[in-house]
Amino acid sequence: MGQNSGDQKKEIKAVEHALACGYELIDTAEMYASGMSEKIVGEALQNFGKSKRAGLTLVSKVLPSNASKKGVIKACESSIKRMGCDYLDLYLLHWQGAYPYKETLEGFLELESRGLIKHHGVSNFDCEQMKAWLIAEKALNARTCATNQVYYALNERGIEFELQGYLSQNKITTMAYSPLGTGLLANHKGLTAIAKKIDITPAQLALAWTIRQRDVVAIPKSVNPSRIEENLMATQISLGAQVLLELDALFAPPNRKTTLAVI
Repeated sequence: MGQNSGDQKKEIKAVEHALACGYELIDTAEMYASGMSEKIVGEALQNFGKSKRAGLTLVSKVLPSNASKKGVIKACESSIKRMGCDYLDLYLLHWQGAYPYKETLEGFLELESRGLIKHHGVSNFDCEQMKAWLIAEKALNARTCATNQVYYALNERGIEFELQGYLSQNKITTMAYSPLGTGLLANHKGLTAIAKKIDITPAQLALAWTIRQRDVVAIPKSVNPSRIEENLMATQISLGAQVLLELDALFAPPNRKTTLAVI
């Protein structure tokens, strides 16, 4: 959101609608539309009412090019200013860059000590990167990374082979971006056939599958009010064993290690 100025009013209304429906997590980043996405979220938060803030989880991400200790702090302060809030619940390194993990973590730790962020995490980290990150946290006596935000959907299950198990073992939440497979799953013929049998939409089926495990959070994107409502209903859907078997037949789980998918 924020790419086209003519769409911004509609996008603000979409975020407000999501909050009114009961969404409790908003994900954004300084990279998205060069900060305009954060401004749209901030505008929606102001319009919706600051009284709701305590019940929301606001997530933003720092670019790797800004991931030095000073850079992290400056970038976070800018994100908070654009969003018009006092703090972020979760602040992530968007992907690995050139700065040592120690530097980035030192920035995160200072932000936490100042109350500007509650938790820190990473995005687009594979298993070996996660292991190195946790070693750096331990060396600094830092709290464990709260989440790893990765591409995870029915048509992109690579993390299941190794990474997802490692995250669960270390009590790190998997945050699934593009859980609708960049939109492809919403109109997938095979998925539509399975969804029809249990009277839900293919998008709801894809989302319900993604969050079938308690330690996985999905962050679908939409500015369409009806689709926003449809997506939220997926949290109320429990999939039976037969449906899960049919989905495995349609989208096979990985049988080998693959390169982490990144969009």
